[in-house]
Amino acid sequence: MIITPPNHPVDWKQPPRLAIGISLVLTLIFVLWNLTDIKREQALDELYQAQLLPIEWELYETHAGRSGQTAILPSLKTAYAHDDIRPIRRYIGGDDAFVLDMRTHGKSYMTDEQFGKWQTAREQFDAERSKLGSQALGINPDQFRPITFLTFSMTQPDQVQLIGTLFFLLGTGLAIELALGSGALLAAWFGGGIIGGLVYLLANGKGALPLSGGGAAAASVAGVFLMHFRLTSTRWFGSLNIPAIVILPIWLAFLAAGFFASALRAPELLAQVGGFVSAPLWYFAYSRWFAHDEVPEEEPEAEDAGDAYRQHLHLALDAIGRMEFVEGRQRLREMIKAYPNDLQILSQLFKLEKLNPENNTFDAVARRIFTLGNTSDGAALALSTYREYEKLSPEKRALDSETCLKLVMRFARLGEMKDSERLMKQVIDRKTDHFLIPKAALAMAQAYEKLDSPNNAERYREMAATR
Repeated sequence: MIITPPNHPVDWKQPPRLAIGISLVLTLIFVLWNLTDIKREQALDELYQAQLLPIEWELYETHAGRSGQTAILPSLKTAYAHDDIRPIRRYIGGDDAFVLDMRTHGKSYMTDEQFGKWQTAREQFDAERSKLGSQALGINPDQFRPITFLTFSMTQPDQVQLIGTLFFLLGTGLAIELALGSGALLAAWFGGGIIGGLVYLLANGKGALPLSGGGAAAASVAGVFLMHFRLTSTRWFGSLNIPAIVILPIWLAFLAAGFFASALRAPELLAQVGGFVSAPLWYFAYSRWFAHDEVPEEEPEAEDAGDAYRQHLHLALDAIGRMEFVEGRQRLREMIKAYPNDLQILSQLFKLEKLNPENNTFDAVARRIFTLGNTSDGAALALSTYREYEKLSPEKRALDSETCLKLVMRFARLGEMKDSERLMKQVIDRKTDHFLIPKAALAMAQAYEKLDSPNNAERYREMAATR
């Protein structure tokens, strides 16, 4: 599943690396570690049933009563009656407080020979159990380690959680990285995971089972996606325009699938809900402190690049003069890699790319010009480029809401109010609630004050105050 922002195609030459990278890491861990855990869990079931269950089962009820874990006893007794060893082994076998109690007071309930056999079997069992992904990377209530707030999301307990986590990473996470940058995705993933871990520890009470799986982190990513695109449509599979709110029932469906198909416990369920509810925190924190609308200082004028620059530019312009547009375009594309903010190269490349306005490269070059640093020459080029792009581009993919608002502020400073009004209207018509709208409205108000237009200035000041 690939979901992208509206009017913002994926440039696969520079893909959203973080979303893809995390997805690959999760898949590799699942293939190389979790599939090995399947065999390890079967061996642990056999070992526990043969050597530890006959001794520990009779003693655990007393321990559960003393430690306040009586709520788990009915389900354990049901499993015992049906000879279902897995939940018993996971819970009693993983209760480190019970093991410590047995080592301290076990001789009071067993003969020396029985106690020796139990100790040997326990040491073997614990050594194998520590190799499980949930023990090594998960949040273990009995063995608290702060690092597991970051690692528990990386190991998926089953295929259902893996599929769900990958769906939200390669769908909503990819869209977040394209629209807001990798920092927003990173904050959503790890922030949601941390909140999910805290909620789990609070909800787990006296429980002994560790938390593993990326459900809480993935839920946070889905929540940030919903916060950013909540009033707009997003593009699915590169062509289908679907309202972003659709992601909410999809997330609820995966939550239900995890609960019924994977025996998701209440604390794990609440951890995922906690991750989802925390999404506004990461979205507003990122928007407030880390997202920047423009470069705060003017970029220095480009220095003379020397003979090599002039020679390459001469060859490119010469090819254009000879009507060899393919050669000229290729030379300019190679130059832009070395000089990404050179206005002359960008201007010439845009003139060539506009010969085929339906090509994605046309949108990419226009976007590069629109997002140049705040220099007078860059603003003038952005203005002339916008006027041509507005007429030629069929889908206007480069004019997403954030780019439009940046251009509004830039054109307002130039006094080009007609273009600023058109761009602001595009954003308002999308019914989006972007964090740059108040700044853009304030820039419009200041520009109208300079032009001695108090009514328009007041209108935009009201917009800045109410957004």
